[in-house]
Amino acid sequence: MCCNGVLFQIVRLQPGDSVALLEARGLKLRRKKRAPYFDQPCAMLEGCRCTLYSDRPSRCRAFECQQIQRLGLGETSEVEAMAAIVAVRQLVERVRAKLGAVGDVSVGDPLLERCAQSLAAEDVDVAALNALLEAEFRVAAVG
Repeated sequence: MCCNGVLFQIVRLQPGDSVALLEARGLKLRRKKRAPYFDQPCAMLEGCRCTLYSDRPSRCRAFECQQIQRLGLGETSEVEAMAAIVAVRQLVERVRAKLGAVGDVSVGDPLLERCAQSLAAEDVDVAALNALLEAEFRVAAVG
């Protein structure tokens, strides 16, 4: 979910990330106030695999969602973490189905951005997804 546009809209590059290498590998970078970033879903994601894994940006290397952090600290089990992942995936699929039903086919945009543009603000599945992401997956912003 960190790469497919469910958790994030963009990823900002950090000092030490090689813009030239990432662009040479095919990652399309954008710039805001000269700071490079790339949009989510990540164009380098194929299925569930990163096609530039060995050269991925430092934020990608360092990111661990709450489930991974809790697992590492022994605060949750693999079974519990997988249950949270399955719950989010089910909500994501329901939300994607709703987006498709209203004619939204912009799969290259972040999921929650698509929801804000195409679904009612009070949509129960979108609210549940956002709450679950906040409670179980997102971490405090860094840098």
